[in-house]
Amino acid sequence: MARYTIELRHVIDMFGEAKVKSWFMDYDLSDYLTDEEIAVITARGVWSKDKLAQAIIDHYYMYEIGLETPGLFAHQAKVFMREIMEEKAPLLYSAAIKYDPLVNVDYTESFDRTSGNQSSSNSTSTNNGSGLSVSSDTPQGQISKTAILSGEYASSTSANETENTVKDNTTTSGTGSEEYTKHVKGNSGVSATAQKMIQQYRENIIMINRDIIKDINILFLGVY
Repeated sequence: MARYTIELRHVIDMFGEAKVKSWFMDYDLSDYLTDEEIAVITARGVWSKDKLAQAIIDHYYMYEIGLETPGLFAHQAKVFMREIMEEKAPLLYSAAIKYDPLVNVDYTESFDRTSGNQSSSNSTSTNNGSGLSVSSDTPQGQISKTAILSGEYASSTSANETENTVKDNTTTSGTGSEEYTKHVKGNSGVSATAQKMIQQYRENIIMINRDIIKDINILFLGVY
């Protein structure tokens, strides 16, 4: 029995449940999130505007509204939901993102290196040598080297001339390549056990509906 205003269940009797629920759904997620972020929430399938509105009605079904008339209550309900969702909508998106609570490191490192070297050397050397010995029974006369080499005049002669040419061309070259790929995935720098990490993950999935229901109590009287 209402003491001061009117209980929410009687407001529902007056306007219908669908109408009252619409007061708590009169906001657009696109005012706070991108289309891609809204798609993530929708794909997760754990939250919807309708579910939240139904949870609010169920929780405060026996509570008296905190405003003088249902009309004022409807207006304030719309204002409240638009303001609170500016804060809660990003949290809804964060809670909807899927990830592995046991993995905080996942990256791939690639390394590729190619090296090459080439060297060459060229050398040329020429060696010339000659020798001449003459034995003559008639030393009074003069004889040229050319005549001696051709075998003229002297009693005995010996001569030699040599010429050596050495050329060296050397070229060396080589190439090498090195590459590796390292994939690191797992838990790094966290000492918690797997069970603890899973528990932390669950706690990180904030009970958004519960928090909104708690905050919206300013629209209701504290007695029921």
